[in-house]
Amino acid sequence: MKDYSILIFSYNRPSHLKRVLISLENYKEKNINVILDGPKNKRDELIQQEVKKVIMGDQKIKLDFIFRKKNLGLARSIVKSLDYYSKKYKYLIIIEDDCIPRKEFFSYIKKGIKINKINKTIGAVCGYQLPELHEKNNKNLNLYLLDHFIPWGWAILSKNWIKFRNEFKNTLIKKKDIKLSKNLSQIIKITKHKERKIWTRNFILYNFYKRNKFLYPGKSLIKNIGFDGSGINSKITDIFYTKYSKSKKISSMPIENKKLIKHQEKILSKLVKYYY
Repeated sequence: MKDYSILIFSYNRPSHLKRVLISLENYKEKNINVILDGPKNKRDELIQQEVKKVIMGDQKIKLDFIFRKKNLGLARSIVKSLDYYSKKYKYLIIIEDDCIPRKEFFSYIKKGIKINKINKTIGAVCGYQLPELHEKNNKNLNLYLLDHFIPWGWAILSKNWIKFRNEFKNTLIKKKDIKLSKNLSQIIKITKHKERKIWTRNFILYNFYKRNKFLYPGKSLIKNIGFDGSGINSKITDIFYTKYSKSKKISSMPIENKKLIKHQEKILSKLVKYYY
């Protein structure tokens, strides 16, 4: 197995994808795979011709790609792709076409994966940080263990993904008596009939029942450009925007702060309507 692969998921936003690919030119990363879900209709077919031009025409970075003939929907496309690539790579870095990695993103992800190999209770390494939790002007990039998963630029050990896929249903049966948090209850309610569009529901539930945490940076290392009305599941807003300044050093010791954990829960409970 190779070390890792970067998976970029795209659909019908050629300009967004182009911005993501341009950002990758400076990082000299390899094993970049673009997955283009199949079109739903003739309009999507036309737009995807432009998306394919962006993918096929990029000469500064080497890309492998999958062009799906049928439309699976984002949820099935991501799950199916992770099932496939988790058999080929030790860990996966997942980026959607509206998530632009900032300078420290890949360095942070690689350090986070090393921490994850030691700390077995980390479900995934997340790259985005909420504006209210975004630390300003810190010389060092602090790391935190938080309860909730935000899939805007993230990474997972392949063995953890495979374990989730094998154990999910049995975990739910055994853990029905565990009380869900306020934010999780909202997510379950909102996403009850949206399994085709939203894949994170089961992953969040699984890690909650396993009492796993998620590793986060003290500042957002992802710029999300998807809240411009172009996304399938998101509304128009600038509420998730964060400013960025590079740190001198990335911490090696994640902090588990109960106040910060509660603060994240409170914020996400208010914002859940924007991203689901």
